[in-house]
Amino acid sequence: MRVQHWWLEARPRSGQNLAHSRWPVGGSRSFQTIDKAARSRYATLTGFEFVMRAPAIEADRFGAGEVWVAEVDKVVVGFVLLQPHEDTLYLANVPVVLEASGHKIGVALIAQAVSRATTAKAVTLATFRAPPWNGPWFRRQRFEPVPEDCIQSMLRAIQERHSPYVDMSTRETLWYRT
Repeated sequence: MRVQHWWLEARPRSGQNLAHSRWPVGGSRSFQTIDKAARSRYATLTGFEFVMRAPAIEADRFGAGEVWVAEVDKVVVGFVLLQPHEDTLYLANVPVVLEASGHKIGVALIAQAVSRATTAKAVTLATFRAPPWNGPWFRRQRFEPVPEDCIQSMLRAIQERHSPYVDMSTRETLWYRT
């Protein structure tokens, strides 16, 4: 497996030290397909049917951050979408296709996210508390609950964006302090 940066413009940004590739043919649709495929693991969970029905991550969100992909045999099997928020780096999405699950691909993508937070005080995310591949998994990766008084405006706006669609008592906001 290899993790590499994919960028929108025709040349790599200076200072990046991993392999670079151009934005894939099909653009963000490729990532949206992975996002939807990764959600298949929710199919058997009572109360999470809405996750399967939800649309894939919006295409414009990919241009608002940076994408690092995991490839196995030259096939993209997962990605992490990172977006700068104030003095933190927000982990917007980290899907891995079900067939590649259990091979530490998510761990490698999280490690890449943390390594990108060189000037950020933390990597933050919003996730479900319960499914084992959500909150419990992130806590095993050393993420901790963000104290209420440390939730910044951008992260609070994300919570508000989620609230019409999700029971917020099932959600948690975590951070990995750098």
